[in-house]
Amino acid sequence: MDDFTPRPGRLVEWTAGADAAAMVAAASLDPSPPSYSQKFHIGWHQANMAGGVRPSSWLTAVFDLPGRLDATAMAAALESWVRRHPTLLTWFQLDDGRPQRYAIRPADFSLRPAVLGTFDAGADIRDRLQEQFDSRIDPLTWPPFVVAGIERADSATMLFAVDHTHTDGYSLIQIFREVRDLYEAELAGTSAGLPEVGSYVDYCASEVARASEISSDSSAVGTWLKFAQACGGTPPGFPLDLGLPPGGRAPGVSYTMELFDAAEADAFNAACLRAGARFSGGLLATLGIANQRLAGEDDYRGLMTLHTRTEPRWLVAQGWFTNLVPVQFPVAGHRRFGDLLPKAQLAILRAAKLNDIPFHWIAQILAEKMNLLSDPRSVVPMTSYIDLRRAPASKDFEAARFQVIAGHSEFDEVFIWINRDWHRTTFTAVHPDTTVARQNVHRYAELVRSVLREVAHNGDAPLAQ
Repeated sequence: MDDFTPRPGRLVEWTAGADAAAMVAAASLDPSPPSYSQKFHIGWHQANMAGGVRPSSWLTAVFDLPGRLDATAMAAALESWVRRHPTLLTWFQLDDGRPQRYAIRPADFSLRPAVLGTFDAGADIRDRLQEQFDSRIDPLTWPPFVVAGIERADSATMLFAVDHTHTDGYSLIQIFREVRDLYEAELAGTSAGLPEVGSYVDYCASEVARASEISSDSSAVGTWLKFAQACGGTPPGFPLDLGLPPGGRAPGVSYTMELFDAAEADAFNAACLRAGARFSGGLLATLGIANQRLAGEDDYRGLMTLHTRTEPRWLVAQGWFTNLVPVQFPVAGHRRFGDLLPKAQLAILRAAKLNDIPFHWIAQILAEKMNLLSDPRSVVPMTSYIDLRRAPASKDFEAARFQVIAGHSEFDEVFIWINRDWHRTTFTAVHPDTTVARQNVHRYAELVRSVLREVAHNGDAPLAQ
């Protein structure tokens, strides 16, 4: 959020206002259980609060719309959008420490615009929005979102902050197309024609039912156990020092670097295809090379995010449709990127077979043997790759200045997102804000970029420098 400085304008929020209390009072108990990600997120939030730290549990989609904003038409579009995604009409309360879901009746839900003031400085708008997001969004409150807009004569900037309990990165990406189309349909008096969509609330119930069929003696649990044992009983972390004392954490900071442009990405992809692999396999092979060069690690081990939108009804649904899977492959004994690449791709394919089983359920099964979730205040480190070109309306992202931003939390590890769009591929890391972590994360990213570009330009790269 610190890097977000919008153009000045009039700040508007769409809110249920005083009606929110009545909506909550009329809400009903929903028997649908939380997903395993939701349950973990609530525990993480509560553990940090108990430790005196209020974490920012929200993620925000930001984009511009052309022309002067019609706030009333936008209110109608937002009401349609929220009703389209039932998870946004739910929240959780703790019953003897266990999260219980409650649901607002869709017919009771409404929004109205409220002007918060005109601001001459973008930094003042940012600070006001961050205060709004941090003070009002958490997994045990309804509504679990704040929607705001910055009005100007020639354009408007829309912001959708949603608690992570009800969204993920790809869900945020889809907000742009859906809200834009619904808003334009309101202005034109037509239908937006959006595809049918399922409910994440239903997904949660099906996930818990599937997980209940997994026993501790299943082959999948055995695979996870071997992986965890190879990692020393804890999740695999960043290979370099982060400048933290044992058990220490620090406020997180984000660092983004452009890895290569569209032409270089295409060339890198072609090199991967020639070796019978894919772009994602090439990325992990490169991380394996970086770990070996900088930290001497002979094997790559990491947790990778994969989406769980395995049915058509989930494809454009709002919710937390991701899972963590274990990826490992040998790096030592290979001479070049092209030799290592098939091993990395095979490791991803093997890991994908475990994607049906929620990571947090696995951690619960293995809790007596392994410490995969040793500190409830911490988040498990992971690596994510998203090809944004597959998202609806992705060719409009650049003109709309679409972006995803997050708030402040404390971390003890590094989280990596590699995103490819129509113009560039970027490396983003969130890490503890220490001098040592900054130096080592930047050094790591620079080496990753160097190897990727060498493959893009030469078709291959050596493992050793």
